[in-house]
Amino acid sequence: MLVMACSPQIHNQAGNFDAKFAIDSSLDQQAQADTAFVNIINQYKLGLDSQMNQLVSVTEEAMVAGKPESLLSNYIADAMFAIGEAYCLENKLDHGIDLAIINNGGLRTSLPKGDISTGKLYELLPFENKLVIVGMKGSDLLNVLRYIASRNGEGVSGIRMGIKDNEALDVKIGGLDLDMNKVYHIISIDYLVNGGDGMNSFEKRENFRHLHMKLRESIIANAKALYQSGTGIKSELDGRIYYEQ
Repeated sequence: MLVMACSPQIHNQAGNFDAKFAIDSSLDQQAQADTAFVNIINQYKLGLDSQMNQLVSVTEEAMVAGKPESLLSNYIADAMFAIGEAYCLENKLDHGIDLAIINNGGLRTSLPKGDISTGKLYELLPFENKLVIVGMKGSDLLNVLRYIASRNGEGVSGIRMGIKDNEALDVKIGGLDLDMNKVYHIISIDYLVNGGDGMNSFEKRENFRHLHMKLRESIIANAKALYQSGTGIKSELDGRIYYEQ
């Protein structure tokens, strides 16, 4: 006789489920166990679907990622910049945010025109990346910008620069020329700062702060707050990264 044990332990917002089923050669017993297991899964799925279908915000136009800049990458980078600024103020840091950097590779889908649900933002940002703030001298930051130039652009905010022959040209941060001796504070994700996607130029830095905030959840919270105040998800192409002729 073949005996199998099935012990799913499932938890959702509706309650805790801890069910164990012994499944043997008895068809009646197996049917009962299967039915009970399916009922548990259905309860879990119902709660999850309800959460993922919650409205977060709306868009006036579809957004896709692209290079050297795009509506989608500009939106995420701008939201990160705002989240970083709010964090610095709330924690009374002696600096704000100078620029934000996010890799297009971390944006796994597009945003359609219309209603944007929690689930859609999970699809866009499926990874467990956390936000960090890095302080770097301008001379070291330039190496990060050169890497971005070699990739024909990434998602950025707070900066304007040209790209030509894999070089970052005419770099301006906050409207001012890049100062090689100034320490700039960049909000990004731990994946990139730790060398992910080949971005090793963050190694030379003056300081590092972990915000202990996931990018995805922060973006969702930011979008919800703006929507409740009457502002949907929006973006524009403003020439923050461009190709030099």
